[in-house]
Amino acid sequence: MEVIYADILTNHCFKENTITGFYGDVADLIKINMAFEGIVYDDKWTVRRFLNGLSFLKNPRIDSILKYLNIDSKWLNVKICDLPKVTFKYVLLAYLLLKNKKIIIFDHFEIGLSGKEQKNFINLLRTLKKEGLTIILISKDLVFLNQIVDSIEVIVDGSIAYNGAIDKLFTSNNEIVKEPEIIRFIKLANQKGANLNYTLDSKELLKDIYRSVC
Repeated sequence: MEVIYADILTNHCFKENTITGFYGDVADLIKINMAFEGIVYDDKWTVRRFLNGLSFLKNPRIDSILKYLNIDSKWLNVKICDLPKVTFKYVLLAYLLLKNKKIIIFDHFEIGLSGKEQKNFINLLRTLKKEGLTIILISKDLVFLNQIVDSIEVIVDGSIAYNGAIDKLFTSNNEIVKEPEIIRFIKLANQKGANLNYTLDSKELLKDIYRSVC
């Protein structure tokens, strides 16, 4: 399930009106007693029926939310099982927005999105945050998380192993997450005396390399 939700934040490590990265899987949320719910639907329903619950009555908010999420209205009469994967993700999100859910959990939502689609998704998340939503991004793509999250949580064996800024996650010799290639490169370069700052942003790394050789 790419999108799930919670009505109340039951764990203290997540703050309201923030975008929190969560390194792991849904099973890790369960280990820290995070209460959440999935979305129940029949994949033979049309999108229109799904977004109206079990009613065929016209919901005046559907058109505005579909436009907001850049979903073409042509999909309204298409069965959920026949939707393109990316469109399906946003239909699930539309459902939660129509239900006025304020705590939305994205479960590896970025998988399958192109580079452009990821950028659009990140911009959408920033807009949702400004509108007062609390967002939790479950992902193991630290480079992706680095572009958007306010902080990151890492759970190991049911306990919080790290809670803080993502750019500080690799400043110590910890082994709690698998290091991205960019971090391994920086560590190797620093072992050879480069004195580079830890970053997950390739552009910032290039700037730092330029500064170190000038």
